Formats: sequence, structure tokens, C-alpha cells
Amino acid sequence: MKIEKIEKTHYYHIFNRGINSAVIFKTEDNMAYFLGLIEKHLTGKVELLAYCLMSNQFHLIVNIIENAEVVSKAFSNLFNAYAKAFNKQQNRTGSLFEKHFRRKRITDETYLKNLILYVHKNPEIHNVATSFKEYKYTSYKNFFSDNESLISKNKGYVLSLFGGLTNFEVTHQSDLRGFQNLVGLENPDTIHPNPQGYEKRDAQNTVHHNLQGLKDLVGLPMKDKFQQYIQTLQDTITSKLEAVDGAARFKEDIWQRPEGGGGRTRVIENGHVFEKGGVNISAVHGKLPESMQTPFNVGEADFFACGLSLVLHPKNPMVPTVHANWRYFEMYPDKVNGEASTSGAGGLSWFGGGQDLTPYYLFEEDAIHFHHICKMACEKHNPDFYPKYKKQCDNYFWNAHRNEARGIGGLFFDYCKASEDMQMADWYNFVTEVGNSFLEAYVPIVEKRKGLPYTKAQRNWQEIRRGRYVEFNLVHDKGTLFGLKTNGRIESILMSLPPHVQWLYNHHPESESDEEKLLEILKKPKDWITP
Repeated sequence: MKIEKIEKTHYYHIFNRGINSAVIFKTEDNMAYFLGLIEKHLTGKVELLAYCLMSNQFHLIVNIIENAEVVSKAFSNLFNAYAKAFNKQQNRTGSLFEKHFRRKRITDETYLKNLILYVHKNPEIHNVATSFKEYKYTSYKNFFSDNESLISKNKGYVLSLFGGLTNFEVTHQSDLRGFQNLVGLENPDTIHPNPQGYEKRDAQNTVHHNLQGLKDLVGLPMKDKFQQYIQTLQDTITSKLEAVDGAARFKEDIWQRPEGGGGRTRVIENGHVFEKGGVNISAVHGKLPESMQTPFNVGEADFFACGLSLVLHPKNPMVPTVHANWRYFEMYPDKVNGEASTSGAGGLSWFGGGQDLTPYYLFEEDAIHFHHICKMACEKHNPDFYPKYKKQCDNYFWNAHRNEARGIGGLFFDYCKASEDMQMADWYNFVTEVGNSFLEAYVPIVEKRKGLPYTKAQRNWQEIRRGRYVEFNLVHDKGTLFGLKTNGRIESILMSLPPHVQWLYNHHPESESDEEKLLEILKKPKDWITP
């Protein structure tokens, strides 16, 4: 079997067995000693997400955080130290493990989640234990304990993959047959039957589908409930956009934030329709930076934030750029407005989000369609929401230094908190209604315009207007500024920037041109619904 190269910042499944299937752990003391050596030799070089030890094999899921040479030496020292001690204890000589420890790069999140499930369930799969829950030498129980353990640092990230502790527990009950060789050693060369699992994310045996129906579990915390929703929404949106493009696929990047949490970035580039676009989800937590305490009028505080953010830059200038975001925020401050916080353990929480359209050439029927879908989503919950949030969108996406709108608007809402009229569950229903409406609002426009001819001059105009889009994001956008001030992941934050853009000095379009028509619309917000 080919030995896979280890590389920094990547996730791996590390596994091996005793030579000729020999027993490598005869007693519980052997297993405890091996775990102690993991802590001694691997701390600071890899991060452990899950593990399982059985009599003749072990499985580790790790994130490589040091260079390959250092990590390989650390693993070698670990295995040599254990083999030496075991041989001495058992009065044996010779090799204990198979020659090379095996490693398999984890290429996508579906693969990662399924590996975690199977590593934990492996003792039951191999009839080592009647219940995987009661087996001592896996990391499963560590996720339900507040005690320090080998997986403590990454506990929050792993739980975020599953949408919270409740879903983590429930998902472990799922029947995941079809992945028998995922962590088993019977046929190691086929250890991952779908190494490009993301390419087949619609398959019925993925974790995503096993989680259908779980989001309404009684007692599920709002942050877990919404996090699960955006994971599903990301899958739905990216699948549909790939079908619309017909050529390019989203590339997936799973990342972690050192201060807490992480995310799943999906980017599409150089397609038939989409020149560049991203549909990203994140769930981050930690201490609120001092620079953000003043804007929120709080003292020291912990926070949690999760959301989905997308931007799509089409190739054809007749197809508009679109932006959308749906987010949930919790904050646990010591003080609010200088007074001791009375928010309690639940903290302060709110929803935010919206969706807006930025055309380069104005087709009024497209603007009407987009706003009509936005209006219908709002009216299912409150007839006042559309005019209110349409106005807020017009006000927010305003390039004050240019005295013009970024685009033709849509919806924008923020700080949607519990009140007598709207509880957090009501806000959840509203925000998810808007999120679910996105494809209906945007895709018909893309389908209608993507095949229209365009000239080089029209392409130049698109790139000039993209410059205004960049200016807004870097100068005014709260989400971008929050990400930059909270040590967010730069690649994901700046994903919204287009690949080709122009700034021409004192550029003005020709009088009475289609380009000038657009600028006239952008000078003053327009009511696209009322005749």
C-alpha cells in the first residue's frame, strides 16, 4: 500500500495494527500507557479529534499543526517507546507494529464526521463490546464530560460538525451500514470508499441525510438548531448552483479558529456561469475583543456566532451579483452599558441577515421578481417586515462616500431579539423562511440571463462596478469588519471580493446609455413592488 504523505494543516486518519495481527494491548494498563505517550509525544504537534484503542489496532483522527518531519518523528518516538515498554513487560522481542503506520488524508467534512462515528462505534462493530457507549478506550465519553482529556481542545469543533451535543449523541445511534471498511483493517486499500465524498454529498448514506428531521428536537439549544440549519442550507444551495453552472464544482475547505470554533468554506471558480463565488458557514466562539466591546456597549464578554454568508460573481455582466447572509449571535457580558449584566446564563441573543441584488445592467423585471420573493417570505410572518427591512437594506447597502446604493436592495435585518410579539423561535422561523427563499429569488434570474451576449465594453463596465462593490465591503460592511477584528479567517472573509476589478479615474458612462440608467436608479432607492 502506498504511504500517504503527511502535510501541515491537514486532517488525517492515523491507524495501525500489530504485526501479523498480533495483540498490542493486553491489559487496560497498556491502553492507558499508550494514551499517556500520545499526550507526551504528540502535544503541540497534532491536535486529536477522536481515538479508539482495541486489542490489536488503534485509530486516531488528528489535525497536523507542525511540519511533516517533526510530526513523523513524534509518531515514530511514540510507537518506539510503546513497543520497547510492551516488549519488556511481555518478555518478547522484535517488531510490535506493522512496518509503516497508516495514514489517510481526510478530504471533506462528510468523510470526517463519518470517521468520527465509526472510530467511536468500532468496538461494537468488531464485537469487542456490546455497547460502544460503555467502552472505555474511545474518546466518545469525553464529549459528555467537563474533565480535561486528550480531545478537550477540539471538543467544541467536533460538536459543531454535528450541530451540537444532542445531535452528536443521536447521530451515533444512526445505522451507518455501507461504511464497514471506513475504519476497519480488513481491506485497508479501500478504507474510504468515496475519497471525494463531497462530490457525492447527495448520497443517501451521508450524515446529512441521517440528520433529517433532527432540527426540531425538543430542547435543542437555539445555537445548535440554527447551526444545523445552515449546514443543511449550504448543501442545498451549493448543489443547486453547481447544476445551474453546469461545469464548475465547489471546492471545500474545513478550517479551525485558534480562539475557538471553525467553519466550512465552499468556493466555486472559473465556471461557465460563476466566475467566482463562495457559500460559507462558520461557528466561532471565545472572548469578545476589546475593539468590539464599545460598539456593543458591554464589558468583557464571551460570544458565540454562527451563520451562512454567500457572494456570487457571475461571468456574464447581464447576470447580477448576489449577496446573502443569515446569522445568529449570543453574547455573555459581565456588564451592559456600564451596569452589571442581568442576562444570566442564556446571555444576549439575536438573529440577523438578508439578501440583496447588485446588477450591472438593469432588467426591471428581474428586480421586481427578486423583491416579490422577498416580500412573500416576509408576509408569511408579518406584513410590516418587507417595507421595514427593505428600507433598512437600502440604508445599509449605501456607499456614503459615493452617494449611491451598492445595488437594487432586498432585505436587511439585524438585532432581531425576543420580545412580546416575537420570541426567538419566531425569529428562527422568519430567518429560515428568508434563507429558504434565496434560490427561488435568484436562480430564475440567472437562468434567464446567463446566455445573453455581451461585449468587451460591457465586461469593462462590470469590472468598474465591481470596484464599488469592493469599496463597500472593505469600508462599510459590518460583517467584514467584525471578522477582521475578531481574528477571523482572512481567506473566508475576503472570499466576497471579485477576481477581476477595475478602478478608472473619474469615470462617467455615456449620456442616456444603459450604464447611466443604472446609476440613476442607484442614486435613490426605488419601490419595486408598488405600481
